[in-house]
Amino acid sequence: MATVSQGVQLSQSDIIGIIGAAATIVVGVATWFISAYLAKRSMRSSELSYRMRITPLLNKKLFKEADKLEIKYKQNIIDELVFLEVDIINSGNSAIKNPPIKITSRDATYIIPAYIEDIPDGYDSLWEIVREDGETCLIKADHINPGQVINAKFLMDVMPPKEPIFSCPVPDLKIKRISELTVSPIATTILEAFYPSLAHVVKALIK
Repeated sequence: MATVSQGVQLSQSDIIGIIGAAATIVVGVATWFISAYLAKRSMRSSELSYRMRITPLLNKKLFKEADKLEIKYKQNIIDELVFLEVDIINSGNSAIKNPPIKITSRDATYIIPAYIEDIPDGYDSLWEIVREDGETCLIKADHINPGQVINAKFLMDVMPPKEPIFSCPVPDLKIKRISELTVSPIATTILEAFYPSLAHVVKALIK
């Protein structure tokens, strides 16, 4: 005996109802993902990155009587003339107010404040280097906005055996030591178009 199956026929109102329910689910899922993404972006992140470079400016091998030279800078006698560069970047997404940044020598090597390079307009009185003692300097900043960079320059009287200590004791502030960075021109162009603040940080790091 043959069995005849009858197909279920849906009315136009049924089809519209199913499509509407499916659309509601899709919109709901998309809204959830968008809300989660925006919530993640809105979370405050406090992060300070820094990089140090130490360069000897006097080659005693080229001038045999270098020990007879007398070099002074801001009333400080310098024996070997060593250049210390400290780049400080707000790599988070929130401003850091009055960070207690301190650069400290690991031994008796003197750290002498020189200047801050490329200070933004209006920040001349807000950013400065202050010498606390012979081996310690403070970098005072009223605030550092996301993406801003402080390029602090110092002189040292001798080549230190180790890099000076960078510290900034602030609750919930992440400190990160960074090194040299290489970015292709295409990647830099894309960053400038879509993420200008991040592009500014990257440019500072690849100097």
